[in-house]
Amino acid sequence: MTNLSQWLATETNDDKLASAIESMAAAGVEIATVLRQAPIAGQTGLAGATNVQGEAQKALDLISNDIVLKHLRENPAISILVSEELDEAVEMSSQGEVIVATDPLDGSSNLDVNVTVGTIFSILPAAGGLLQKGTAQLAAGYVAYGPATSLVLRIKGATSVFTLASDGQWLLTVAAALVPEASGEFAINTARERFWDAATKNYVKESVAGEAGAAGKRYNMRWVGSMVADIHRILMRGGIFLYPLDSETASKGGRLRLLYEANPMAWLVEGAGGRSSTGQQGILAVEPTGIHQRVPVILGSAEEVARMEDWYRRS
Repeated sequence: MTNLSQWLATETNDDKLASAIESMAAAGVEIATVLRQAPIAGQTGLAGATNVQGEAQKALDLISNDIVLKHLRENPAISILVSEELDEAVEMSSQGEVIVATDPLDGSSNLDVNVTVGTIFSILPAAGGLLQKGTAQLAAGYVAYGPATSLVLRIKGATSVFTLASDGQWLLTVAAALVPEASGEFAINTARERFWDAATKNYVKESVAGEAGAAGKRYNMRWVGSMVADIHRILMRGGIFLYPLDSETASKGGRLRLLYEANPMAWLVEGAGGRSSTGQQGILAVEPTGIHQRVPVILGSAEEVARMEDWYRRS
């Protein structure tokens, strides 16, 4: 089977970019090992600190962040690191040619119940500075720590999936993931219904109406509460992920962060034939204004994203 190094050799002739991807992949291998042993090592639970977004940090948030920092500091190709867990960007190498933006451990609220969590990352050219549109990404990916540990990557072509083998190698298991154009699943936190805007309420109402509704088919709802887990399911079998702007998050611009959550996931989903949107424009077209900027996020099967956007036009 093709391993990660062999795949990189065919996907890019940019050695700096390839090395940045390999550094994040190596960090993922180490984080996977830590997560497997965390309950035994007593590393679960809160760390007693909050991040720049005011969110309570888990011990494993900080451990994962430290692992990423270690691997990137060892790589002279990395110019700057932006992390969800750090207030400010961290300068790495003055000679570095790429910027890495990352959520080192997405979905950490699920750690205590052994649900899939992940590491999300985006790689940008250092020459463009910190605040670049998603279209400027050189590559993006995530590691999903589940029953199998998966590395999902896209440079410029297709979105590919690797699986961590017992010898520590990443082996290519899906050369080109394909998000089905249509689907009968949607993922949203329905406990937030009281905050939803009209477009979201109408989309969900139409979906749960099933065959008798305007959508004309039956839907199932899925919600893990870990973005990596929800997006991985959609990447493999279709559906739509919804974290739209609502009355509670409007003052912040949304819930999820643009640089290291929305942009890399949009890059991956679009590379697999899906679509991304804020409800008003494509995610990758959003002009960043800050390294921790938040945006609404709608990702998934093209027909479902288009239906959601239509509700925004009508609302």
